[in-house]
Amino acid sequence: MNVLIMGGTSDANKISEELKKLNNIYTVITTTTNHGSELARKHANKVISRQDNKETFEDIIKNNNISILIDATHPFAINASKRALQVSKDLNIPYIRYERPQKFYENAIYVKDFKEASRRALEISKKNIMYLAGIKNLKNVVEIIGKDRLIARVLPISVNEALNILPSKNIIGMQGIFSKELNRYLIMDYNCDVIITKDSGDSGGLNEKVMGAIEANATPIIVERPKLYYPLMFDNINDLLNYILNYIKSNDNTSK
Repeated sequence: MNVLIMGGTSDANKISEELKKLNNIYTVITTTTNHGSELARKHANKVISRQDNKETFEDIIKNNNISILIDATHPFAINASKRALQVSKDLNIPYIRYERPQKFYENAIYVKDFKEASRRALEISKKNIMYLAGIKNLKNVVEIIGKDRLIARVLPISVNEALNILPSKNIIGMQGIFSKELNRYLIMDYNCDVIITKDSGDSGGLNEKVMGAIEANATPIIVERPKLYYPLMFDNINDLLNYILNYIKSNDNTSK
């Protein structure tokens, strides 16, 4: 059985690795970047980067004889999830959403989007503001907060793009899930009393960011996940694997 996993996340890589241990399962991971594909290669039987692949999503499913579609994209990749839901319906294959578990923090401020996050940050901050939510929304945040007080931590591959938005002294180029201690030191060293981040879950380093901020006496502002109805969703990888095993067994019995 061929399983397609929409990836670009550590969750997708872990799911693929576990599925490969099962008998007769061939895993295909799709990513949106070549960098994501490189990270996924050791976890899947096949990796497809959408960045340099001209096939449509439907073509990928058909050409790889996919039987199950697992959407393990980032919680904020809502357009990709909407597309996957529609394609799975059109092609009549099962769609399974893996959603990272959520935690809620009493000491954090929750907002709907980055514009609201920026406005709230300006209301409460008397020092600098640290942005920890990726390059995609940085420009929108800078337009509200301004260049002088905003410190942005982005991936090294995003530094050149960030330099078109912020002065170099306000950019931290780092990659990884960082410890609470390192987050705390960075927040303190850059004299920040507010951080802006998004609800990316534990596998996105949210807990370490929030705990680091609290210990640095900085207020965490968290952009909530966009809401989408998923007909079948798991937030535990073992439960997802058990469902797939039962699905395979039921299909084997039906075909006999």
